Amino acid sequence: MSDQSVGTHSTIKGFHQWMTVAVMLSGGLMMAIVVSAMTPVAHEAAAYFASKGGHDGDLVAQMIMTVPAIGIILGGPICGFLIDRMGSKPFLLTILAIYGISGSAGLYLDSATGLMASRFVLGLATAGSMTAMITSITEYFSPEARARILGYQSATGSFAGVVMLIVAGQLGDWGGWRLPFSLYLLSFVVLLLGIRYLPASKPRVRGAAAKTESKGSIIGLWPIYLLIVPMFVAVYMPNIQVSFLLRDDGIVRPSTQSTIILTGAFMVGLTSLFYGRIRPHLSSSTILYLCFLFQGAGITIMGLSHTPIPIAVGCGILGMGTGIANPLIADWIVGRASPEIRARAIGASYTMRYVGDFANPFIMKPLGGLIGLHTAFTLVGAIFLASVGAFALWRQTPAARKAAETAAG
Repeated sequence: MSDQSVGTHSTIKGFHQWMTVAVMLSGGLMMAIVVSAMTPVAHEAAAYFASKGGHDGDLVAQMIMTVPAIGIILGGPICGFLIDRMGSKPFLLTILAIYGISGSAGLYLDSATGLMASRFVLGLATAGSMTAMITSITEYFSPEARARILGYQSATGSFAGVVMLIVAGQLGDWGGWRLPFSLYLLSFVVLLLGIRYLPASKPRVRGAAAKTESKGSIIGLWPIYLLIVPMFVAVYMPNIQVSFLLRDDGIVRPSTQSTIILTGAFMVGLTSLFYGRIRPHLSSSTILYLCFLFQGAGITIMGLSHTPIPIAVGCGILGMGTGIANPLIADWIVGRASPEIRARAIGASYTMRYVGDFANPFIMKPLGGLIGLHTAFTLVGAIFLASVGAFALWRQTPAARKAAETAAG
């Protein structure tokens, strides 16, 4: 299905069309719930599992938060493959039901193993929902409108993340660490809206696709995929590590933690909202430069801080980098992948995002145990900033200018 087979941004009018767009943008909400629902209660879950005996409570809680990444890592390419055969709409409706059932399992599962298994299935469903929704966006919008819509989707997810963090913190105050899992039931609302408003989609004709795929492959996108991993190690710092950073400073109330962390989510949304306007005026390398600069600065500030306000400022600056990263990656992938491999390329990009997510505790936990969590933050931030400096110096070299001229020509 080509970009021209469906309407463009300028043709969207009327309630039905706006509801169609709302369903497509709701992938941000699904992602926001995955990364936000447990964030303000992670330390309470750690205490619960530690009290059961025989567990490292901190590690169990962090693994429960990050095990969806395994599902996304494995599910991204598979979901793209299935979307090509089923069509984006039937696949999305199926996966939304799986998302709601598996995500809400934390309301009643008591076993750490059982909870991790349900979170793995949730990861598969998350990969499927995001891949299907971005595929729908590429089918529905012209290339000219796509950057704006991808920015809007990221902004929608980020502002939803702000709301979800607030709500999860309040639910944690009222009902303990389990109650925020009820937020996953919102997927059934999106499911009902999708049944009514999503346009029908058709599976791809594989014979035609096979002829076209010789012109390009997912493997050719490896430089982008390689950059995604460290980028998303940084993106998930607030959701995985900041709760424990705050605990080390004696800031343990869930609603207080969520208020600090949501500063980053708010800045993600604000930055993403303007991505479509900024994108035509800056090169991809410049946008990438800014992304890593904001990420490194934010992580460093959090590492050097021990009170709520500067830590919140660090979250906000890091959030600006994330606000660039989310739409930039989607825009890169969609712009460089032919329609015949696009769903699989999008799915693979989510695999690489969550390689970074899954790697985060395995980097930060031992590093924090060795030198302290604050020092670990400072070190990681300094590495990002040093990388930005090295990249900036390289851009001034004759080799870099020649590479840029070759790419332009």
